[in-house]
Amino acid sequence: MKITKLTSALIGFGILSAASVVQAANPVVYLAGASALRSTLFTVATSAGNSLFDGGVAGTVVSPAPNNTSTSTFIVLEGPVNGTTTDISLFWTGAEAGVADVAGNTLTQTLDSSLPGGSGTFPVPGVPGTYLTQASGWTTTAPLSAIPGAPATADLGLDDTSQAVSLTPKSLFNLKDYGALAVVPFSFLKGYQKTPDTAWNDVKNVTTAQISQVYGGPTPANYFTGVLADQSDQVVITGRNLSSGTRVNALLTSQYGVTTPVDDWAYDVNYNTPGVLAAGTSYASPGALIEIGNDGFNSSGTAAAQLNFDGTGTANILIEPLAVPDAASAFTSPPAGGGSATYLTYNGVYESDSAVENGSYTFWGYEHLFGTVGQSPSSTAGLVGQGIANSIKSYVLAHYGTAAGAVGPTYTAQSPLIPLSLLQVSRSGDGGFPAPLN
Repeated sequence: MKITKLTSALIGFGILSAASVVQAANPVVYLAGASALRSTLFTVATSAGNSLFDGGVAGTVVSPAPNNTSTSTFIVLEGPVNGTTTDISLFWTGAEAGVADVAGNTLTQTLDSSLPGGSGTFPVPGVPGTYLTQASGWTTTAPLSAIPGAPATADLGLDDTSQAVSLTPKSLFNLKDYGALAVVPFSFLKGYQKTPDTAWNDVKNVTTAQISQVYGGPTPANYFTGVLADQSDQVVITGRNLSSGTRVNALLTSQYGVTTPVDDWAYDVNYNTPGVLAAGTSYASPGALIEIGNDGFNSSGTAAAQLNFDGTGTANILIEPLAVPDAASAFTSPPAGGGSATYLTYNGVYESDSAVENGSYTFWGYEHLFGTVGQSPSSTAGLVGQGIANSIKSYVLAHYGTAAGAVGPTYTAQSPLIPLSLLQVSRSGDGGFPAPLN
């Protein structure tokens, strides 16, 4: 809200505070969840011709740098909703964390690690969520409980799966489901080795059974390659923590079980904040792989960068499931001192738009949008939720799903989202095998 001469004078006389003026400016809708739609929602909200804001007008970004880009973890978008200028405060925390934030479900993780600060029971990072505040001019964050006038929980949450397989189940938290918005594909990749050994070269494909096995612990490489001499190396896995939809989709795809503890490994890690796994930047000489057990990374970027550490000489082959943008980053944009990850086929097929659509590539999930229990369609949050759902589906159909080629063996960039209408298959549930459309 613009501060006029009158309000400025009232602030000067102490009759009003600047914070109260800002706080009263516009209604705010709070959204948390999966980052798979982060750049797409940013584009939809800030471009004209979409259906998020009234009349298809382009919204604006009102939070200042560094929280003002399509990759920002926190950002505030503004535009007219039902005739009222409305702010949408976003916190990209992870799919499972986002759904928990909408439901008010306190997710915890129990960690058993030799790293300092890694043993004990901790809240899953991002639960409860924190948001940029109007009172600070969108410069500092706070939990909703500390923001005057904010709801008790986030209004909306994006998830890479449905509540049927969520750690926040529908039987306990009957959230409003705005339906599936798009398909989110994922890929498996293996980590970099500057001087690869024979076993690393031999690992080119992973199967459902192999992934299920390695989630339980280190697995001899010959189980993946069929070459007996490769048994001196082992394959290990890394990835995200309990906040992540990528993790849920990988566990569903591998038929391992969403709630079954995993055995993750990682390079150059620490717990500077108790219960929150972080990583260093010693990409050229990371040292030994460290067992982190049922933990993982809260940031998709940090998780993807694990594949850029040089694993030469460790006798370990690190593999990881990643969403399309994160996989592309690990492959095309390794950090200084590191090297590129390598795409693997899954059940003999490289990820591609066409393979997802025709059912030959099965590692993907349905992206859902959820609202609070009993959310009214005519409420501001309900109108924003429906606007997001409609505009995302339209944008995805117009811009994604027709990329040529595949991610390997010759890399061709693929769509981060697939339109539902282009699928020639369907699933009866999350993680099931796709069947032809009738």
